[in-house]
Amino acid sequence: MPGPVGTAAGDWVKGALGTEFLLTKLYIALCAVVFVVTTVSGGKLELLGADPFVVMQWGALAGNPAFGSLGVLQPWRYLSAMFVHFGALHIVFNMMALWDVGRAVEQRLGSARFTIIFVVTGVVGFLASDVWFSVIRSAPYLTAGASGGLFGLVGALIGYAYAARDPMWKKFLTRFAILALVFAIALPVNNAAHIGGFAAGAPLGYLAFRERRPWRLSPVFGLLAGGLTVASLVSVILSRIYVP
Repeated sequence: MPGPVGTAAGDWVKGALGTEFLLTKLYIALCAVVFVVTTVSGGKLELLGADPFVVMQWGALAGNPAFGSLGVLQPWRYLSAMFVHFGALHIVFNMMALWDVGRAVEQRLGSARFTIIFVVTGVVGFLASDVWFSVIRSAPYLTAGASGGLFGLVGALIGYAYAARDPMWKKFLTRFAILALVFAIALPVNNAAHIGGFAAGAPLGYLAFRERRPWRLSPVFGLLAGGLTVASLVSVILSRIYVP
């Protein structure tokens, strides 16, 4: 007798991506698919940069002093913008970092907590950039990319290691500094999103270590992570349907 559709879909994903570091691979795959779609829609492969209208179609976040933040009108873009990238260099750097840092977090904290930290800190990063560009600088902007969530994962590693009194937290802090430097040199970066993501990730990692009975919350975190994974895909679809 065939199993439920959800089980079959889950088995297909596991078969395609493997079971080790499944969520890290899944989010890399989502970013890659969105990048291919935006590249095809734009008609050419850019090393750095993209057609603003095309990336807006697939989930980028924008704003200007005249109408404010698009995220206020379409809040799902705080999530969908994580999976949109401006050119080949942008996505290559981000996905290399996600493969490196994502596996470290998923291995230590589990797939559910990895997903929650990555998505939540990515959204917080874009909220922080909204405040920076819309309120403080009052300047037009177009932003996207997974780096807010990446810095959130690095922050979580540092917070977790610090709470555990593991001297590895210094190594993770060095990794954070190198990552920030590479991004700053190679790419036009959104520092507000990076700072916001890191600031949200560090306490989440600290609290993850301080959980007294983590297995008791695992089912709850599993459900939340599953919902956020579905929401990630839905956010891109909504951005494509409701093009500003």
